[in-house]
Amino acid sequence: MNITVLTDIEVKRLIKSVKLCQKQIPNETPLIGRIKDDTPVIDFKNHISYQLHRYRHPIDNSRFSLHIRFKDTNEHLIRIDINNGSHLNPDKTRVAQNHMHIYHYDENKVDDKVIKLFESEEIKPILFSERNNYIKELAK
Repeated sequence: MNITVLTDIEVKRLIKSVKLCQKQIPNETPLIGRIKDDTPVIDFKNHISYQLHRYRHPIDNSRFSLHIRFKDTNEHLIRIDINNGSHLNPDKTRVAQNHMHIYHYDENKVDDKVIKLFESEEIKPILFSERNNYIKELAK
């Protein structure tokens, strides 16, 4: 699989695949102020290394984002933005301030698909079903 030219089907499969943090996510999280860190993540099934990136605005604690980025290219597979302002898509549609960026390859370049958070009926079940499957596995 070439991570520089993924199809939408491959992207959905990668989002759905189970990933493992290679080290603990920093637990020294300040109650206020900036958070900016990266945690290495591995997808053993697809042999892909990622970075889980956390960012919180230094002044406005309600603004934050979470990214899963390909380690080799720094492109994100998926990024969730909370209270980070609206986003203008290339087709001139505006997406509300709480939204997701999803990797999309089109016309020889990577361009994000930006959708309202949990609006996609394709992505929403993947995120929640995988979370629930993970919780079930932990309970065993």
